Amino acid sequence: MTPPHLPTLQHLLDAGLPVVTAVVALEAIGAPLPGESLIIALGVALGHAHQSIVPAFFALWLGAVIGDSLGYVIGRRLGRHALLKHGGRIGLTEPRLARAETLFARWGVGVVVVARFFVFLRQLNGVLAGSLGLPWWRFLAANMVGGALWVGVWLTLSDKVSGALVEVLKHLPGLKLVVLGALVIGLAAVFVVRRRQSGRPHPGR
Repeated sequence: MTPPHLPTLQHLLDAGLPVVTAVVALEAIGAPLPGESLIIALGVALGHAHQSIVPAFFALWLGAVIGDSLGYVIGRRLGRHALLKHGGRIGLTEPRLARAETLFARWGVGVVVVARFFVFLRQLNGVLAGSLGLPWWRFLAANMVGGALWVGVWLTLSDKVSGALVEVLKHLPGLKLVVLGALVIGLAAVFVVRRRQSGRPHPGR
């Protein structure tokens, strides 16, 4: 039997995917938005609705790749000086930029692949790669791989966990609201902690 909350959830899913995709793309060019948290929330919703994550995966992956690619163009056109001049608005200080440059100099395209799993690097991955002159085709390949890994990991994990919870709640209906409330609180806590960490002063700033 379909749980009574799923029809409403379906409407939210239909309207939510374009919004989450846009947020993911905007976050990739430096906007302080909760792209990762929204991907996790979307995966949880898809699991509850027993829907395939494949369409969401490709939409979010495309948004991530486009966002980082736009960031690359911005970084390539503006350069390091402009990033330092205007970067303070999004938390890009000279010490942070220097640390990012050190990472890129040491690991190259490898940083592009894993950057999405770290708050600050995820927001400025493409911008920094462009300003540092990383070759376009190498960046694009790493960007596509990193985006697929990032979206795939969080979407799959949240989908599987919520799918298992649905099966449990079918047998324990009285716990439904408690568990759903805990999920919402947990996602909110993750978002708040990450935002505080991204804005916390680092030694040397």
